[in-house]
Order: sequence, then C-alpha cells, then structure tokens
Amino acid sequence: MAPMNALIYIDLDSVHPVIDGVWHRASPTSMPDPGDRITMLCGAAAVAEYERLERRREHGTPTMCPRCDVVYRQQKGIPPPRMRPS
Repeated sequence: MAPMNALIYIDLDSVHPVIDGVWHRASPTSMPDPGDRITMLCGAAAVAEYERLERRREHGTPTMCPRCDVVYRQQKGIPPPRMRPS
C-alpha cells in the first residue's frame, strides 16, 4: 500500500522571520525553502532557515520591527498605533 500524504497548512500572514532577535514581516507567495533569500517589508534580507518553536526563546524574546509594522499597516489600511504618553 502506498503511503498517504499528511498536509500541513501554513498561514503565510503568520510567517515572521527573525533576524538578530527582531521579528519581521514578509510577503511570501509560498513557504520559503531553507536557503531561500527572503526580503522583509522593511527592506532587510536574509536566508531562510528553520528551527522548532520551543527553541525560539533560547536567543531571548524577539521584538517587532517597527518599519515592517508601518508598511504592513499601510498595506492593510490599518491606522498607526496611538502614541502613549510617557
């Protein structure tokens, strides 16, 4: 009997590449293969590699790229976040 396929569905809007502890947004049309070059919304570029989720915090808690957030919000028609008083 031939083996069956197990499909794994991935929401590409939820793909957040991390570069040097900063998570970014990209607009991939398909899941990047390891070794593929990815360009982020902010213009940063890096080569894709994968790790298991439980290893994410070994390098500290990632922070969000503010430039990617601005571009993403503009693309989606989302207003910028309100500035909180210091």
